[in-house]
Amino acid sequence: MLSTRRAVPFLVSAIALAALLIAGCNIVAPIAYAVHGPGKVKKVTTLDPERSYVIFVDDPSNKVASRRLRSAIVSTAQDKLLAQGVVTNIIDGRSAFAAAAGERYGERMSVQEIGQSVHADVVIYALLTNFSLGEEIGTFRPTATLHVKLIESETGNRIWPPEEGTMYPLHVNMPQRPGLAPSTTAEIYKAQQELAEYTGTALAQMFYDVQVNFSHRRR
Repeated sequence: MLSTRRAVPFLVSAIALAALLIAGCNIVAPIAYAVHGPGKVKKVTTLDPERSYVIFVDDPSNKVASRRLRSAIVSTAQDKLLAQGVVTNIIDGRSAFAAAAGERYGERMSVQEIGQSVHADVVIYALLTNFSLGEEIGTFRPTATLHVKLIESETGNRIWPPEEGTMYPLHVNMPQRPGLAPSTTAEIYKAQQELAEYTGTALAQMFYDVQVNFSHRRR
């Protein structure tokens, strides 16, 4: 028979457990998270470390106001890939921007041509389709969307995704604390820079496993 001293904590624990169960099935996920740990978000494909790469973020619809933000996405992504040891030879994406800037009016360079112009084996091509600090005036919900594919520079063939005409959608939602919406030009500039760097990290994380609580990719 339980003594009074032992019975009280047992009763409290039982009541707490019952309260969790009454709250509904959704509480099971946090409990499992605490017991088993956060787990990992798996990479979507593998890069060959023996090959050279260049990242090109394309923005034909002018989703961002300046090339500075695209450069921030690229530089953050390439630095992360090198730091994680995913690749050992990555060409500075600014050279790809410079090559594309030399396009003749009305004649866009192909992804293959951009890769060849900077002597990269593979182009990590990312089409920017969304880059926003908030969909409505007064809101602050930084989001970005890239559509990504890998292209062989020598042949122009698709490496990944293998299905012709498809690209991998990368959705990014940068978490924000309430009440921190930027209001001045300087604050907006800073917030855009932070979103660009956050997006660059998410782009790199497509190619290596990362702990769930450190993942910048929307799950």
